[in-house]
Amino acid sequence: MNKHRIEVRIIALAVLVAACEMCGVVKCPTVFGQEKQESSRREAEAIKNIEAAGGRVMQISSADSTREVSFYLAGKKVEDKHLSDLGAVKDVIWLNLANTGITNDGLKQLSGMKLQKLHLEKTAIGDEGLVHLKEMTDLEYLNLYGTSVTDEGLKHLAKLNNLKRLYVWQSKVTKEGMENFEKQIPGLKVIGESKLPVSPPPKKKENAEKDGKEPKAENLKAREEALQKKEKELKEREAKLKEREESLKKKEKELGKGSDKG
Repeated sequence: MNKHRIEVRIIALAVLVAACEMCGVVKCPTVFGQEKQESSRREAEAIKNIEAAGGRVMQISSADSTREVSFYLAGKKVEDKHLSDLGAVKDVIWLNLANTGITNDGLKQLSGMKLQKLHLEKTAIGDEGLVHLKEMTDLEYLNLYGTSVTDEGLKHLAKLNNLKRLYVWQSKVTKEGMENFEKQIPGLKVIGESKLPVSPPPKKKENAEKDGKEPKAENLKAREEALQKKEKELKEREAKLKEREESLKKKEKELGKGSDKG
């Protein structure tokens, strides 16, 4: 009786597993192993293709498996077709496409990537390309320097609540557009020409005197006078030492005469 029950349970379990496999809920170890092997093979092939195109795949930290893919050294020869392998590389969170030949359409291939940092500076990217970034909610850094993006294009990024740094220097984004977009995302800094640090103008002579600082020419004169004073003091000390030396010699001579008389 017990044997019969065990057989019934085994059959029932087998039917259940088969049904789950058909629904995609579970997979048998053999199928899972084959898929994992195929994924690893595809990833290795993708990395090889990226490197052949002049890109690099690097581990960001030895503490985890996150990676950076960088094409910026490859230049304009990198085109949209070279982005097709990105989806096969695991754990990519940084992507550098600066100074490449990618277009707005090429950014479609970034769909599904969990990027935190994205460089698009000095590319042909415009407002149409930003449409493909609107679901990248993990993005913290985006560089659009030297692109043709406008105030209108920034509207596609309004849902990127984790964005902390956005660079729009030498783009078509206006100062007003920068300020308005900053207000939409808490903690965001939009950096453009108006936010670049400006070196203070050199102080005029009258300002320097007000601050209690002498102009450079007067500083040099003061230093020269101080050196001359030191030189004079050294000469005086040297003269005194010479005088003492002569006095000692005179005393020694006198002592020598006295001993001769004795």
